Amino acid sequence: MTFEIKRLNVNPEDLEQLGTKEKFWFRFKGGNTNWLFKYSRKNTGEHWSEKVAEKLCEALGIPHVKYEMAEMDGRMGVVTPNIVPEGFRMVMGNEVLHADSPSSYPEPEVNSLQFVRVKEHTVRRVLGCLDMTGVLPPRSWTSHVGLNSGDVFCGYLLLDALVSNQDRHHENWAILIDVNSQKKFLCETYDHAASLGRELLDCDRDRRLSSKDKNQSVETFVRKARSELFKFKTDRKPMYTVDAFFVAVEKRVKAKEYWLGQLSELGFDEIKSIFDCIPGEVSTDLAKSFALRMVLENRKRLLNDVRA
Repeated sequence: MTFEIKRLNVNPEDLEQLGTKEKFWFRFKGGNTNWLFKYSRKNTGEHWSEKVAEKLCEALGIPHVKYEMAEMDGRMGVVTPNIVPEGFRMVMGNEVLHADSPSSYPEPEVNSLQFVRVKEHTVRRVLGCLDMTGVLPPRSWTSHVGLNSGDVFCGYLLLDALVSNQDRHHENWAILIDVNSQKKFLCETYDHAASLGRELLDCDRDRRLSSKDKNQSVETFVRKARSELFKFKTDRKPMYTVDAFFVAVEKRVKAKEYWLGQLSELGFDEIKSIFDCIPGEVSTDLAKSFALRMVLENRKRLLNDVRA
C-alpha cells in the first residue's frame, strides 16, 4: 500500500514566522486540530524524505512527530498535527541551552528567519543539559528499559546517522513544559527532510550508483553527511552524523546497546518495504533506489562502528 498524499484546498489562517520554509497553520474541515503545512523546496524530495524518516522512527521505536505527504496548489509538502498539547508550551533547544548557561551559550535571535550555526551547540552540552535539568523522556515514550531523556536523544542521533540528516541544529529539537505542573519533557523528534539525498538530480544518483570511481560512490557520499552538533566549540566544522551518535553514547552503555539493538533488528525487507510505499508521482525509482542504498550503507556503518 502506498503512502497517502493529502490534497489540500484550504485558506491559510496564519503564516508561520519561524524557520526558512513557507508554511502555514490550518484545520481540516470539521476538525478541531491545528495542522501545519510545510512546502517542500523546489526540485527536492523533502516530502518523501520526511515521510521515510517518520516510518523509520516508527520501526526503530524512536519517539517522533507524525507526517503525511500533501499537495497544495500543485506544490508538494508535508502536513503534521500541532505537536504542542493543550496546556503545554514548546521551548526550542537554543532557548533551553541559553537558559541553562546564559553566560556561555548565545542568546536566541528573536524572529530570525535565517539559521545561524552555533559552535557551542555540542553533544556534551545538549546531553548534559537534558540530564541535569530534570527533563523527562517524551510523553509518548513507553519503553521500560530505563533510558532517560538524554539516552532517548541518542536515538534521535542514530536516526540522523541512518538517513544522513544534516539539520539537527539547536532549533530542531525542543522540550515541552506543562504550564501547570512545570514538568519538562523532551519533544518527539521532528524535521528530518534534509536527508536521503533529497536534493540530488537523478543524473547524479545514477552516476553514483553505477560509477566504479570510489570517490563517486554512495559509500563516499554518505560519509560526507555532517550533523549540526559539534564535538568541541573550538572545532571548525560540526561532526559527521555517525560520529555524533558514537560520541553521544560513549559513556552511555545502556543507550548504545539499546539503539544499536533496535537497528540490528531492522532488516533489509522492512527497510525496503518503506521505500516501496512511496508513490511514483512523488519520487522516481532511481531516487528510491539511491535513498535505500544510503540507509543500508549507514546501517552497516553504525552496526560496525565505521566512522568518517
